Amino acid sequence: MKRRVLSNKTFFFLTIGVLLLLTAENSYGQKIGSNSWHLNSPFQAKNNADVVCKIKVLSIRHEDVIKSNLFNGAQDVCRAIAKSKVLSIIKGKCPQVIDIEFHYPKDRNLNVGSPITQAYTELSKNEVCIVFLNQEKPYYILNRINSKLRVRHEVAEYNLGDTPDLRLLAEFLFGCNSDDEMIKLQAIEEIGFLGNTMINQIYRSPYLDSKHVFERCLEIDSALEKARSMIKKKYTSKDIVIKNLAVIASFQLGTSPGIEKPLALLRMNPPVFDANDSMEKYGTRDFCIAALQLRLLQTMDSTTRRFLVNLKDKSVIRKESGSYLRGVPDFDYQEFAEQAMLCEVVKNSKEMRKAIAHILWITDDRFIR
Repeated sequence: MKRRVLSNKTFFFLTIGVLLLLTAENSYGQKIGSNSWHLNSPFQAKNNADVVCKIKVLSIRHEDVIKSNLFNGAQDVCRAIAKSKVLSIIKGKCPQVIDIEFHYPKDRNLNVGSPITQAYTELSKNEVCIVFLNQEKPYYILNRINSKLRVRHEVAEYNLGDTPDLRLLAEFLFGCNSDDEMIKLQAIEEIGFLGNTMINQIYRSPYLDSKHVFERCLEIDSALEKARSMIKKKYTSKDIVIKNLAVIASFQLGTSPGIEKPLALLRMNPPVFDANDSMEKYGTRDFCIAALQLRLLQTMDSTTRRFLVNLKDKSVIRKESGSYLRGVPDFDYQEFAEQAMLCEVVKNSKEMRKAIAHILWITDDRFIR
C-alpha cells in the first residue's frame, strides 16, 4: 500500500486529535440497545436467550394483573399467553407449537392499535416475527425489551450455515428486500451488528491452530461477502434513513463506502429529518439525521479497534510501514477527517470531534505501530 505524504493541515488535525484523546478515556461509541428497536441480535441470541425462533402467533389469552413492587410509580402490567406455531428455529430446541408469556401495560386500551414501540415488545394474533425467549416452565418468556424482530412472513432459506448468527444473517438478507420499510430498516441495522460480531470472531479466533476453526472463519467470510453486496445496493435508496444506515453498516461489515457518502451525511441539514420526525415514524428519536451523524462517527471510531486478516494466506494484513492495517480497507481516514472537521455539525459537537480524534489516533502510523 503506497504511503501518502501527510500535509501540514493533516498534521494539525492529528495533533488536535491527540490532545483530545489524552484528555479522555476510551470511547467506543455509545451503546446501542437501550430500547426495543436496536436489538443487536447476535448479542441477544448468545447472552440473553435460551431459544430463538421464527413464529406465527395463533391466539392470545389474557391472564392476570401483575402488581408492581419494584419502586414507587411503577406501572402494573397484565400477563398474556401467545400460543404460537414455530416456523423455524435459529437457536436451541422447542416443540412445533409453544406458549409464550409476555406483559403489557395495564392501562392500555386493548381495543386500540399498539404504538410503534409496543409493536416491538408485545405479540398480537397472526403476526410473524423472530422472538428471543427464556425457557421457564410452563411457558417460554418474552422479555419487555430486546426480544423481538419484525421479519418477512415467508419462510427464509437458511443457506449460509447452521449456526445462529448465520441463520440470523440469512433472515436479514431476506428482509432487506421486504416491501415493509420497518422490516427493511431493522434488517439493515441488524446486518451491521452481525457483521461487526462476525469480523471480531475471525480476528480473535485461533484459526492458525485449528482446521475446524479456519473452515468456520471461511464460512463466515463467505457470508459476509453476501452481506456487503446487499448493503451496497442500499446506498442508492430514496429513503434517507435506510441509505445512511447502510453507509454506517458498511464500516461494521468492513467494506468501504468511499468518503463522499459519509461526508454527505455529515453535511446534511438535521432539520431535514429531525427527532420529532423520527419519533413519529419509528417510535424512537434514534433515526433522526443528528443521531445518525453522531452514530456514523462513533461507529467509525469503534471499528478502527480491530485489525484485518487475510484468510487466503492466514496472515494479518499490514501496511508498508509494518504496522497493522486497522478499520476498513481502501478507506482514506485522513482525507475524510480533514473534510469532516470542516462540517458545521462536527464543529459544534465535542462528541463528534472526539470520535474523529480517536479514528486518527488509531489509524495513523506515527502513534500506533
